[in-house]
Amino acid sequence: MKKRNTYISLIKNLYWEVGDVDEAIERLLKVYRYPGAPLHIIAKKLGVLDIVEEDLPFEGGIFEQDGETLIKINALSPITRQRFTLAHELGHLIFMQRFSAIGDCTEDSQLESACDRLAVELLMPKRETIEYVRTLHTASPENLRVIAQRFGVSLHVAARRLDDLNLWNRSFGLWEHSGKPRQIWFVGKRLWHLPPNFTAFDLAKSSQTSVSTIEALPGAEYSYGIALQLLNLGQNLLLGLINTSR
Repeated sequence: MKKRNTYISLIKNLYWEVGDVDEAIERLLKVYRYPGAPLHIIAKKLGVLDIVEEDLPFEGGIFEQDGETLIKINALSPITRQRFTLAHELGHLIFMQRFSAIGDCTEDSQLESACDRLAVELLMPKRETIEYVRTLHTASPENLRVIAQRFGVSLHVAARRLDDLNLWNRSFGLWEHSGKPRQIWFVGKRLWHLPPNFTAFDLAKSSQTSVSTIEALPGAEYSYGIALQLLNLGQNLLLGLINTSR
C-alpha cells in the first residue's frame, strides 16, 4: 500500500469538502495564480524579491538576504529543469506560508514529493493539460514532444503527468542506443522482466519519424506481443511509447 503523504494530507484537510486530492491542490493554487500566470508572478505574490540564476553545485533553493526572499536557480541546468526547480521552490514557499511546514530537503522526502506535486500542477495544470492533450487525438512520441514544448517541461515530466492523469494508457521510456540500449528513465507499467532489445531500436535510428512495431519480449509478464512506437531524438536518444492496454 502506498504511504500517505503527510503534506498532501494537509492540503486535503484544508479543503475537506472536496473528495479529490487533485482538486484540493487546484483550489490551493488558485489562491496564488490566475489561469496562465507565469511563475515569476506567482513568486511575487509569495513575497519573492527576485529570481536569480547562478552557477550552483545544486539545482536551486530559497535564500534570505537583507530580510528579503530570493530564489536561486542553477544557471547551468537546462531551461526545463530550471522551470521545474522554480516551481518546486514555490511549492516550498506555499507549504511554509500556509502550513508552517519547513523541512530539510535532504531528509524530508515526503515534503520534497509534495513540492514536486505542486510543481507539476503549476507547470501542467490538470484541466488545461487534459483539454490540450485531447486536441491532439493521437498518442505518439511526436505528440509527447509537442506536449512537453507546449508546457515548457521535460519529456520526463510530461510523461509522468500523462501517466498520472491516465490520458493515453501508455508507458513511456527514454533510451540511449549506441551499440546496446541503456534505459535513462521509464514511466508507467513495465511489461517485461528482462532488459529488452526492441527491434524498433535499430529501425528508429535510421528514421526521421517514429516507427511502430509489435515486440515479443523474453520473460514477459504477458505472452502476447506489445505495440511500441519509438522516435529518434538525435544524439543516440530514443523516445518510446508502449501500449499497455490489451
